[in-house]
Parts: sequence; C-alpha cells; structure tokens
Amino acid sequence: MVITELDIGGAEKAFVRLAQGLVFAGWNVRVICLRGPGPLGQVLQDREIPVEYLNCGGFLDVRAPFRLAASLRAQRPHLVLSFLHHANVASRIGCRLAGIPLHVSGIRVADRRFSVMLTEYLTARWTTHCVAVSQQVAASHRRISRLAESKISVIRNGVDWEQFTQQPPADRRQFGFDDSDYVILSVGRLEPQKDPETLLHAFRILQAQQSVLPRQIRLLFVGDGQLRSLLQHRVKMYELENIVQFAGWRPDAASLIRMADVLVLASRWEGLPNVLLEAQAAGTPVIASAVDGCLDLVDDQLTGRLFEPGNAERLATSLLMQITQPHKAARMAQEAQQQIRQHYSWQTCIENYHSLLQQLLPPR
Repeated sequence: MVITELDIGGAEKAFVRLAQGLVFAGWNVRVICLRGPGPLGQVLQDREIPVEYLNCGGFLDVRAPFRLAASLRAQRPHLVLSFLHHANVASRIGCRLAGIPLHVSGIRVADRRFSVMLTEYLTARWTTHCVAVSQQVAASHRRISRLAESKISVIRNGVDWEQFTQQPPADRRQFGFDDSDYVILSVGRLEPQKDPETLLHAFRILQAQQSVLPRQIRLLFVGDGQLRSLLQHRVKMYELENIVQFAGWRPDAASLIRMADVLVLASRWEGLPNVLLEAQAAGTPVIASAVDGCLDLVDDQLTGRLFEPGNAERLATSLLMQITQPHKAARMAQEAQQQIRQHYSWQTCIENYHSLLQQLLPPR
C-alpha cells in the first residue's frame, strides 16, 4: 500500500484503518510512504505493519516514482494499492518501471486544480482499477480520466459510530465557553481546500446580529495549517479574540464533536469527508458546502444544511436558521445518525476492498 504522507488527515486515517482491516482479512500488507515519518506511521508500526519512508518532497519531486520503483522491485508485491493523487501518479509510473502488473488507485477527492486533472488524465490509463470514495467523486473522476465505467468502483469509508455516540462531550470551560453558548466547530486542516476564511467571514456576519440571537455564539477551529496565522490576524483585527478560539490538532476530536452545537465544513472540494461522517454518527448537526462527497452525505434540509462553496452570506443564513430552529436541527441530526448507522461501517468497507482485490488477482 502506498500513500503520499502519514500525517493526520481524513484520507490518511482511512488508509490506516483499511491497512489494519486487510491484515485481519489475511493480506500481507506493507506500507510505503512517499514522504517522511508522520504520526500515523507509528500507529501502523504498533500494529506490526512495516512502513518504509521514501523521504521525497512535494508533487514536483521527480525522485518519488524512481525510489518507489526500486522498493517495488525489491519486494515484488502481487498488487499495489495507493491513496491520494501524488501516490497514485507515482505508483502508476513506479509499477510500470518495476514490472508490477496490478495497480489500484484510491481516488479520495475530486480535485479540480488544472495540474491535478492534467496528470490524472495522462496517467490514469496505467492503472488497473480505480476506487472512488463516493458516487460524486467517481462521476468527476470518470469525466477527468476518460476511463470506462467498469474500471471505477465506489467503496465508501466507514465510521465507528459507537465510539462517537458513547464518547462524553468535552468540557467547554477549557475554551472559555459557557454551557449556554452556541458553539460552532470546524475540524480540519487550515488550508485553502477547507476554506476556513469563508467560515470566519460568515461568523462575522452572524456576530453582527448577536443582539437578536437567542444564544451567545462561539467559533472553535480544531486543526492547523498555512492559513492559521492569517486567520488569527483577522480575528485580532476584528476584535473577536474572546469568541473565536484556535485549538490546533487535538486527539479528542470525538469529544469536541459531541460538545459542539453544529459542525461546519466549508471545503472547496471533498471526497467523502470523515469529519461529516463522525459528526453525523455523534448526532451533531452539520452544515456543509455543496461539493462532491458532501452531497453524498447531506440531504439538504433532511440530514443537514448545504450552502454554495465560498458563499459566506449563505453560510451565515444557514447558521442563523440552525440557531433559531433548534427542533428542526435536532430532527435533521437524528435522521442523519440513523442513515450513518445503516449504511457506513468499516466492516463493509474492508470486505468490499477484500473482494475487489481478490477479483483483480489472477487465479493461482
């Protein structure tokens, strides 16, 4: 199994869970990470899954496919399964150089940046099969790659919903919040893809109406990234330091999700966002941008609220409706929780991968 990096992220956590599940299903799994050590690598090693780091840089580092090919020549795996765009492209090239005939690409997001779409189009024909994480991502990938429908499967992530229903909520007082406050939570990288700037803008619009709101609003960012300093500067400039907090990465995301009144995902593009799955499993109301995998998870006005990506005014309106219509918000969260329990499990996800990989391997 090959992945771009093993830092904390939704795709990376799903990769680790899948690797563990495939080992349990009887596969001999080895992991290759294109970049340097990350915290999830230790999780794999603690489960006695070998991890090799190639210590390459970003996508423009041309050493990645050659280092990967050298490792594949030494190991001679029957099949290579990769996650994320950089790992997918490097694995397609590396498998050809190493003479590995079977390669499965894990398509985790429908990234519409030109450089991503171009390299995906140029190399997709070198993969044996693609696995998309949602129906929306599969449809987008077919348009980009021009692959036949038979070469793309959809296998959705699972979620440990029991963990999120049984986890006690975090103590709000650690962030200076009161029990009566309305806590808006964002969990994810503070990067352009996740668009935390739109959320902060929407919060400012909503905060201007605080005098007519039934509860004091608070905003909590959980995560880190290149936009953190910019966001903190704007919070200070807008004099919002007392009601907007930055928690960085936290190991207790489940408790924080249970603590929040609403989870907001403002991404410009997504695959099948784990944080939405987790919030819905926990029974926490959600508001999400109407992109790709979010559309698979959120039925607008039935299991959550959707808004146009980048539209801070629409997001502020959705938040206002969420605060002023608490009974409807609770009903939507309950409906979402029921659907998650019925349709999203790691056991099903791993079984589907196991079956697909067995079908792809030649008979012995």
